[in-house]
Parts: sequence; structure tokens; C-alpha cells
Amino acid sequence: MAKKRTFSHTNAEIKLEAVLQILEGKRSVIEVANSLNLHRDTVNRWVNAYKQKGESGLENPHSHTSSQSKNDSKKVRELEKQLKEKELENEILKKFQAFLKGNE
Repeated sequence: MAKKRTFSHTNAEIKLEAVLQILEGKRSVIEVANSLNLHRDTVNRWVNAYKQKGESGLENPHSHTSSQSKNDSKKVRELEKQLKEKELENEILKKFQAFLKGNE
């Protein structure tokens, strides 16, 4: 028996199509697994992930880095930098206010 090859990088569209064919009763898990040269347990994991999380369950979080998530992390870094600057400004203003009260 030939060793099954794993597709850790199978894209979400292929996974979704396979899962929908199974859930709609068009093909069995074994048929889908054989057509993709995968083990049936892999395809079963896709089906279970889809049932639990929908389409987002089919995405590989380790290899999937969208431009949206990159933009979000860049924006977070910018906002953290702005926050630090505002905190520093507040400290300076507090010290200045204390200085003014001391000179009255």
C-alpha cells in the first residue's frame, strides 16, 4: 500500500469543497481522501473543524498570514507608540503643574 502524503498547505477552498461534498452526501470521506491522496482521518478533521468553526476552521493559522492581519499588527504597534508618547506628555504636564504650584 502506498504511503499517504499529507497536505498541510492545502488551501481552504479545496478543504471547503471537499467538506461540502461530504456533508451534502455527494461523496464519502474515503472517496475524497483518496482523490486528494490523503488519509481519511485528515479529511475527517476538516469536517469536524468545519462543523465547529465554519470556514475559519479550515484555515491553517500557522501558515496563513493575510495582509489584513499584518496591517492590524502594524496599526497596533503605532497605537502603542502613540500611547507611550501620551503617557510621557502626561508625566511632563504633571511635573510642570507641581512646579507651578510650588512657585505660588
